[in-house]
Amino acid sequence: MKNMNSPWLIRLNRVDCITLLSVPLTLLAISEVLQQHIMSALGLLYLAMTADALDGMLARRWNLTRNFGRYLDGFMDVLIYLLTPALILMQWGFTGWWMIPLVLMVGCGCIRLSVFNETGNLGEGEANKANSEEAKPEEEAKPSETSVDGLAYQGMPVFWSLFIIAPLLWLNTLGVLPTIATKVLLAVSLTVFSYLMVRKARFFKFSSLRQILALTLGGFLLWTLGSENDGLAKALLTAFYLQIPVVIGGVLHMVVVSRDYLPGLAKPIWKTAFGANKTWRGFVVVPALTAAGALVLLPFEWLLGDRSPFAGYSLLLAGAIAGLGYMLGELPNSLVKRRMGIGAGELPEQGKVITIAVDQLDSAIGVAAAYSIYLGISSDVALWYIISFPLTALIVKDWLHKNALKQSAV
Repeated sequence: MKNMNSPWLIRLNRVDCITLLSVPLTLLAISEVLQQHIMSALGLLYLAMTADALDGMLARRWNLTRNFGRYLDGFMDVLIYLLTPALILMQWGFTGWWMIPLVLMVGCGCIRLSVFNETGNLGEGEANKANSEEAKPEEEAKPSETSVDGLAYQGMPVFWSLFIIAPLLWLNTLGVLPTIATKVLLAVSLTVFSYLMVRKARFFKFSSLRQILALTLGGFLLWTLGSENDGLAKALLTAFYLQIPVVIGGVLHMVVVSRDYLPGLAKPIWKTAFGANKTWRGFVVVPALTAAGALVLLPFEWLLGDRSPFAGYSLLLAGAIAGLGYMLGELPNSLVKRRMGIGAGELPEQGKVITIAVDQLDSAIGVAAAYSIYLGISSDVALWYIISFPLTALIVKDWLHKNALKQSAV
C-alpha cells in the first residue's frame, strides 16, 4: 500500500538499490567508451550484469517482488545490454551501413523487454500461452526442467548481447580475428539475436548463483585483465585485490572475538569517547591478522610481478598498515556516535540507513588512506576502494552473522 503522506513517488527497497547499482557502473562504462577504453567498458558492464542478475533472485528470496521492480529492471536492461553495447560498437568502428544490426538489436530488445514487463518469466504451465492476454505476471511459476526455480525466458534475453559482443571484440583486440571478419560475425550474430529476441519461444534462465557469478564475475575478470592499464575497470580490480588481506584479517578477528581469545587485551582504549567495542585487542590483533592475510597473496604476487600494487613492498608490512588503517578509520565515527548518545553496536531509529552506510565507509576510508601513504596507490584505485569496500563488508558481515561469528549482519 502506498503511503499517501510520503513526499516521494515511491519507497525503494533493498532490491531496488541493488538494481540501481547498474546506473553508476553503466555511466562509468560509457565514460570509458568515450576514451576508447573498450575492454574496460565491457568489464564494467559485466559487473553491472552481476547486479542485474542478482536483483530478481534476491527479490524472490526476500519476498520483495513487485511490478515497479520489473519496470525499473527493464530500464536498467536498456542501458546495460542495448544502448551502451551499441555505443561501444560505434566507437570501435561499427558505423555506416554496419549500424543496421545495431538498430535491429536496440529495437527488438526494447520490444522484448516491453513484453517481459507484461508477462514476466514463464513457468511450465505458461509455455503454450506466451503472448496470451490471460498470461498474468502474478501467476506462480510451476516447476520446470528449464531452470532450478522453474522459470524460463520468453524470447531470447537481452543480456546475450554482451556474451556475443565481448568475446568477438576481445579476439579482435588480441589480433586473432581481423577487423572485417569481426564486423561480419557481429553483423550476422546481432541480426540473428534480434530475431530470436522477438520470437515466441522459451529460453533457458540461469538460476544457479554459482552459474551467474561464474559468468558475470568471470567475464569482468577476463575483460578487465585484457583492458588498458589506465582504465577504470582495472583500477576497480586492483581495489578488490587490495581488499583480500583486510577481509581475511576481519574474519579472523571475529573468530578471536567470538571465542574470546586474549581476554586480557579486551579492554576499551577509551570507553567514554569510543565505547566498549574499541579495545586494545582489536588494535593488536587486526593488524597482525591482516598481515597474515596478506601472505595469502604470495602466489598471485609471483604471477603478477611488477603489475601488482604490492610490487617492491613488504606484504607483511602492507597488511599490518592496512589493518591499522581499518582500526583508526573507525575511531572518528565511534566518537561522533557516542556524542550523539548512540551506544556501541546500536542503530538509531532515525537515520538508520545513513548510519549503516557510514559504519562501512569509515574503515574503507582508513584503509584507502593507509594504502595511499604506504603503497602510493592512484586516486582512482583509492576512490574505487572506498566505493566498493562497503558492499564487500556487508557481504562478509552477513556471512559472519549466519555462521554465528557476529551478533548482527551490519
